Amino acid sequence: MKNELMIDIETSGNSAGCKVLSLGAYGFNKNGEEVEFYCRFDAAKMDADGLRDDESTMRFWSNQGREAFDEAFSGKTDPAKGIGEFKHWFIKNFNTEYGSDFRVWCCSIDFDFPILKYFFKQYGYGKLWKFYTQYDYRTIKNIFQRVKADECNAAKHTALEDAKAQMRGLQSFYARLQNEKNVMLNVHLVNPDTKTLLGAC
Repeated sequence: MKNELMIDIETSGNSAGCKVLSLGAYGFNKNGEEVEFYCRFDAAKMDADGLRDDESTMRFWSNQGREAFDEAFSGKTDPAKGIGEFKHWFIKNFNTEYGSDFRVWCCSIDFDFPILKYFFKQYGYGKLWKFYTQYDYRTIKNIFQRVKADECNAAKHTALEDAKAQMRGLQSFYARLQNEKNVMLNVHLVNPDTKTLLGAC
């Protein structure tokens, strides 16, 4: 894999304007090398800057145990500084020029991306990628449920570990898809009259 990135965030709400407690990113850069980024943001600073907590999400966190709660809420990185570090890491590793094959994934597309867009703007940063490079991993794992077993996530609700697990699921999907294509291609080669979607391409 090359130029593919999985992003996961832990938040204090479920819509734009909430606090982004942590940002985890894992993927394969433009050279096919594994790269990762993890940052935990200062909740007190975000509170002072007007970002909010949602009651239902805070109830969720209170039920996750002390270790998970502390991991989420004890970040010390100034948000503007952390976003700047992420931007530098992102630009260094990924080619997002028009015509590139860059993809950025999250779970799901109407959660992480809108929250991140607001969060970046709050601290003076624009989006780092184009809307048409955004993809939804949740759709894949809901339709192809076998990939869930391949996530092997032992540390749920930790942004970096969630991103890694979701990338494992995505890799499993790609592998299964390639295998299906190979099977269909072999069928078509043996019997060219066989009507398959691949044969029609």
